[in-house]
Amino acid sequence: MSSEESKKEPVEKLPYDDSDLGSILRYAGKLTGKTLDELISGGEIVIGDTHSKGKFGQILEEDYFHIPNNSLPEPDFRKVGMELKVAPMKGEGDRMTSKERMVLGIINYSEVPEKGFRTFLDKGSHILIVFYHWKENTDVHSYRILKVVDWKPTEEELRLILDDWKVIEGYILRGEADLLSERQTKYLAANTKGAGHGKDDRPQPFSDRPAKQRSLSFKAPFMTALFRSHPDVNEMFIEAPIVKEKDDSDTIFKGAWSEDQTFEEYVMARFDRFVGKTCQEIERMLDIELNESSKQYYYTLTLAMLDVFGKKRVKEFDEAGIIIKTARIKLNGQPKESMSFPAFKYEELVEQTWDTSDFYSQIDHGFLIPVFQFNTPNPRNEGRKELTFRGAFFWYVPDEDFKVIQKVWEDTQAKVSRMDFDHFIGASDHLIAHVRPHGRNKEDTYPFRGGHYTKRSFWFNDNYIRGVIKESLDRLRSREKD
Repeated sequence: MSSEESKKEPVEKLPYDDSDLGSILRYAGKLTGKTLDELISGGEIVIGDTHSKGKFGQILEEDYFHIPNNSLPEPDFRKVGMELKVAPMKGEGDRMTSKERMVLGIINYSEVPEKGFRTFLDKGSHILIVFYHWKENTDVHSYRILKVVDWKPTEEELRLILDDWKVIEGYILRGEADLLSERQTKYLAANTKGAGHGKDDRPQPFSDRPAKQRSLSFKAPFMTALFRSHPDVNEMFIEAPIVKEKDDSDTIFKGAWSEDQTFEEYVMARFDRFVGKTCQEIERMLDIELNESSKQYYYTLTLAMLDVFGKKRVKEFDEAGIIIKTARIKLNGQPKESMSFPAFKYEELVEQTWDTSDFYSQIDHGFLIPVFQFNTPNPRNEGRKELTFRGAFFWYVPDEDFKVIQKVWEDTQAKVSRMDFDHFIGASDHLIAHVRPHGRNKEDTYPFRGGHYTKRSFWFNDNYIRGVIKESLDRLRSREKD
């Protein structure tokens, strides 16, 4: 952590040995389960310290760990090479998720050509993460610390982070830092930082165009995965074996990952041998027999093609926020149905902003789209296993399309606010997304301002998805020919 210089005087003797990792972790472990108020009343944070009314992370840094705020590029626990970060979690129980990305530090575009991946490694390769329970309209002193995690990237995580870094670095080295977007990466993001509107723009080394100030950060889905998968530091000092929570995900890394392959290329290679095969043929190739009547049939078959059996999710997809959305297309390439998203709650929709809306979070990440095609003009007569697998591709909503989708969302919010449920944007308006009912029947409703109204959701237009699928599959075929 770093900010402007602090005026607080250092303590004469630290309550831990800052040259001993074990000592630091034992001291950090005392935080688990407590609030700042409890730490203050217990004397572990002294009332009246400079930042006793400051931000949560700043209070812990200065008043608990006694680390002066500074702008130095080295880690907070310099002698052991470990950085200190706090991470807010929202929700309750098993459904708790990361409230936001975890910022690692501002990117100095001018230093990137010389420092390269050290831009991340210098302060991101070993982090003490203090997870706390954020609640709206709650004073920071009442946030309860959920767990403290001593994190170092696994070999696979580091490889994926490096994969992301190469994307970010590539934009900077091409003089295109002004074109960076968070949606271009999986774990490590280059997010905007500052007031915006050009006030924080920075020069970039290979272009005269200024670029938005950005910081490296870990995306929220990755932070959620770290919270769920890593034990509290206190468990490191217990002799009894740690009982891990049941995990219904599996890793995709079960074969050699070539050094010159990106993560996406590695995943796509898994599908190559199945392209052009019917689902029945794919089952025989994998020596499995799936339940054809299951609504999850194509999703389960996709996992099987990725060598994930008996699990519901892919670990790396969870961590990167990648969602599998299967698509079925007719002989003419038209999707059998539009792509739907969960029904929105009217009371929540009117209180949200676009950037914090449920719909934004549902599309602000990567999708893996496996495509299955019907083989006759009459899809109703074809069983699920008769369809042919045409390929799969990763897809991210382009920035220019986000702007159109935002207008659809804002129009929907405005109409719900004035109780107009009859004039939502439809597919015939050709605005990429539209709104339509998404309930079991007319009686399937959500409450709003004393009444009950049919559940509705946002949908991507089938013509829009048709274009995405055609363009992506054409690109795959052209690569195969090369």
